[in-house]
Amino acid sequence: MSLPEQVPLSASAGRFIVRVARADDAAAFHALVIEADGALERHAESPEASRATLERVERSLAGKASDAERGYLLLLEDCASGEVVGCVQLVCSIGLDQPFYDYRLGKIVHSSSRLKSYRCHEVLYLCNDLTGCSELHSLYVRRDARGLGGAALLTKAAQLFIAGRLAEFAPRTIIEMHGVRDPDDTSPFWEAVGRHFFKVDQRGAERLVAQGRKAFIAELMPKHPVYLSLLPESAQSTVGGIHPDIAGLAPLLEQDGFHFENHVDIFDAGMVLEAHTRTLNGVANSREFLAGAGEPADGAQRWWVAAGEGEGFCMTAAPGSLAADRLILSPDILSRLGASTGASVRALGTA
Repeated sequence: MSLPEQVPLSASAGRFIVRVARADDAAAFHALVIEADGALERHAESPEASRATLERVERSLAGKASDAERGYLLLLEDCASGEVVGCVQLVCSIGLDQPFYDYRLGKIVHSSSRLKSYRCHEVLYLCNDLTGCSELHSLYVRRDARGLGGAALLTKAAQLFIAGRLAEFAPRTIIEMHGVRDPDDTSPFWEAVGRHFFKVDQRGAERLVAQGRKAFIAELMPKHPVYLSLLPESAQSTVGGIHPDIAGLAPLLEQDGFHFENHVDIFDAGMVLEAHTRTLNGVANSREFLAGAGEPADGAQRWWVAAGEGEGFCMTAAPGSLAADRLILSPDILSRLGASTGASVRALGTA
């Protein structure tokens, strides 16, 4: 994830749409994966892998995907140029085909009344606690499109999409945050833990995961608790941390209902945020309206608004005025959403 901005909605209203990826987006999505240079670590850097991702989306939309592979890819599109400039992926249930690993942060007490000694140690347990959860991952905005509200649009679009297909998603949803790195892009936690058990560097291990080769984690990672006190201070301080480039994203996610529950990434110890899916802001507080065409009143409330279902899902940010059960949107916004007067839209107020 490389999404440092959290900007006012006015800066992005109408600039972008978010839509479901199509088969003909393979080249554009592959270009994002290459530009991300490892930030989209779940995706192998090959055209074949990008096409395979979109094929899974097609099967999911058609109701032909297994529970283990069901998921969706949403793309951020610049309305002016038509270029794809960002993405976010939704996985309905993780860890059903291959184990999903993370560390759980816990405590172990060593105590001796005879020696009058008491020590409480923080430890990391390798676990599969998050198996079956839904996940948002591969949240990315192209470098030349940052600072314009694209990150906020993608996170809200994901929630509105989930709201429309709630039965497909698990009771809990997670999102892994990139952990702290040194200026040379190495992870102090990886250097203190992971590199002692692998013959590849962190990027190499992430590439294996992207290729679906996850068995090595269980085969090579330490099975016993990792005592934080035995790690260098530089590594201890990064556990549950967030990369500075995405620090601005955490408050945005927390406002939407995500929180830290003591799980961290196995490679860089970045925090894993969790939420009850039904209580996510965009799920619990969005409403369905009939769309009306017209110019919203001056000072009209701004909305995150989505139209269409399945492959026709499209979302943007725009001002709108309420009139009974109708949300009045400009004809230009309705056109961008592919919606007509009287169509059903799902909207979430920005305040």
